[in-house]
Amino acid sequence: MMIDQAMAGEIDTRFGALLRRFRTDYGLTQRMLADLSTISERAIRDLEQGKAQPRAGTVRLIAEALRLGRQARTSLERAANGGRARLGLDAELATPPTVLDTMVGRAVEAAALTAELADGASRLITISGLPGVGKTRLAIEIAHSLQATTGMPVPWLGATDSPVRDRRLAGLLHGCSAALYGRAGTADLAELTSLIADRDALLVLDGDRPRAEPLLHMLAECPRLRVLITATRPGGIVGERLFLLNPLATPDPDLVEPRLLEDVPSVRLFLDHVHRARPGYELTRADAPVVAEICELVDGLPPALISAAAWLAVYDLVPLCRMLRADPAAVVGNALLAQLAERVRTLPVAAHRALATLSELGTDFTIDDVVTSTGRSVADAGLLLRQLLQHGVIRVRQADGQSRFQVLALIRALP
Repeated sequence: MMIDQAMAGEIDTRFGALLRRFRTDYGLTQRMLADLSTISERAIRDLEQGKAQPRAGTVRLIAEALRLGRQARTSLERAANGGRARLGLDAELATPPTVLDTMVGRAVEAAALTAELADGASRLITISGLPGVGKTRLAIEIAHSLQATTGMPVPWLGATDSPVRDRRLAGLLHGCSAALYGRAGTADLAELTSLIADRDALLVLDGDRPRAEPLLHMLAECPRLRVLITATRPGGIVGERLFLLNPLATPDPDLVEPRLLEDVPSVRLFLDHVHRARPGYELTRADAPVVAEICELVDGLPPALISAAAWLAVYDLVPLCRMLRADPAAVVGNALLAQLAERVRTLPVAAHRALATLSELGTDFTIDDVVTSTGRSVADAGLLLRQLLQHGVIRVRQADGQSRFQVLALIRALP
């Protein structure tokens, strides 16, 4: 007999009686249901006799073991919740924010992080990088991809709104955000932990570093939960897998073939927005070196690229490039430069001084150059470069099989 067909008659709303009816409709003994659900036979007996309070994870395991339809499952959950409809957490209710643009230049990063989260190789990943580098956009792409391929719910906590369709769930997530960031108690967090239990889910914490203790407790209580964090700096949480998100790749100065230049991520994003200021624009061989220099002068940072492209409604490429060389703030805006200045200000004193020294080396240097210019040992020079990379004030590229570093052009332009 199909369980949903059995729902046509009057059903006892007490959980124990409802559970017993569903079990016997399937012709199962308590022992058989215990084997199917991985819940102990004694626990099932206590639940049917009203001696135990059903937990969310237990109800879900029983519903899956009995292969209940939606109506029957809702009734069982309602009975377990004292006659009230249970708060849901599924892929239809908990989804990432919707975006209308196409992500540019992050396909490799998105695929790698999605794969790590999908197979559980990494359960706690922090995407760290400069303001505006694209951390949230990458997290949205990963979350949508993971949800599409696995069907797992994605509760999203952060400044970017998520289309939560259930008012109670929205309130719960708001309370969880307060708990994870230290602004309130943990009752809501405990409820979300109970909802997730041992099911697959991706929790996204967008825009700040959470408190380590409640987050690690959730990960311990929910063995199939994954957490994706976006933050301007690493959180230093035990077991955290740090992913440093660099600005979009900028072109080689010698690359002048328009077709090849358009494949460089920073150029592609710049041109996407150039077309909004100048519909019908096509990159020419004569414009290619200027476009390459503009992308380099703004370090491939998405907001700076977008801002520079918008100025083409007024300026031509060559004057725009001259403006960037002379006064970057006039093109990219004071707000972004203020964020970068704050980034530099938060560096430890020794690293701050070293950054000033490295800025004088030009646009390209090796670890040997760091040793020579700062007087540090090779080991200390490596630690310095790692610290500067984590703060996002330098970037690294491979040339002739060797790692070469550069201080961001906008950082060098700071007063």
